[in-house]
Amino acid sequence: MFEDRTRLEFSSRGYVAVPLCEGNDLVCCAAAGPGGRPLRVMFDTGTDPSAVDAGLAQRLALATGGSGLGVGAVSDAVPFTEAVLPWLRIGDLIIRDLFAPAVALGSAPFEVDVVLGYNVLRQVVLHIDYRRRMLTLAHPDIGAAQMSQSPLALPLVFFEHFPALSDVTIDGVPVALATLDTGSNAALTIGADLGELLGVQAGRASFQFARGIGFGGGNTVLRGGGWPVRLGPLELTDIELDLPQTQHGDLGRAGRANIGNRLLARFAAITLDYERQLLLIEQD
Repeated sequence: MFEDRTRLEFSSRGYVAVPLCEGNDLVCCAAAGPGGRPLRVMFDTGTDPSAVDAGLAQRLALATGGSGLGVGAVSDAVPFTEAVLPWLRIGDLIIRDLFAPAVALGSAPFEVDVVLGYNVLRQVVLHIDYRRRMLTLAHPDIGAAQMSQSPLALPLVFFEHFPALSDVTIDGVPVALATLDTGSNAALTIGADLGELLGVQAGRASFQFARGIGFGGGNTVLRGGGWPVRLGPLELTDIELDLPQTQHGDLGRAGRANIGNRLLARFAAITLDYERQLLLIEQD
């Protein structure tokens, strides 16, 4: 078993700003890895810890440790092998000894080599500027307030290591906990119990079956609607819901909902400050 020794080395200015990748609904940027190899990196607030593509781990002959099965959003059996990436460079930020279990990322519907999760994100202030298509990673000492202009601040709570909001309703129905998941390209995914309370079912107007796929596994979802959703004081309209057709995985737990990147991208920018437990939202 490997010990997680992931550490970040910032430049003297204490932050790095890079453009977001084009062509998808997720939070991705370009990076470099061992040998100067260009890599595509995704920032996923719904992953703990990070992950590296199993094929890439093999090509780089990464040091590997134990194997096992992890839990994804809709699966209780995501196979992984412990691995450590010696270094990863994003702009002038260097991530050393990145603990990132090897997972079959090639089966996902998006191109990604490395997924950066909690063991990296807890060490930064993450600012996603959807309007300007820019991503900023800052040392926690800089503080989130200096990265946003007159933002709305909402308190974060944590489900295990995943940032979440506790003051959320869907069509007036309270949600016990809504995790924030930049690794999901859905708007709002709900569990079976919330689906029952909201009357989400096959045959209802505007709902249809679709295929939801992620690196943690794929599953059929019931998708549709234009639902009113409240996040703290913010009232949003026409939010699409996804209801996975499974009782497995993280979303099989009672009272769970998952706010994906499609909903977050409605805002001009957001900032996640893990240390201060804040979500800052800049509206248009």
